Amino acid sequence: MWRQFASHFDDMALALTIWISTLPLVGLVVVPFFGLKVGLLAAAALFIAVMIICWGICSWKILKS
Repeated sequence: MWRQFASHFDDMALALTIWISTLPLVGLVVVPFFGLKVGLLAAAALFIAVMIICWGICSWKILKS
């Protein structure tokens, strides 16, 4: 059972890496034009979106196996 969940750790690590790599883009594009509050909201929204996508992919893989 743990092996099944351990294999999805890579998916979560990839999702977090993608989110972290989008943060400089938010800092360079969103913050100068819209301010720090909007930049933080954009970063949080991106985090939630990446986690929802990751959750969907992991759920699909678990249900498929």
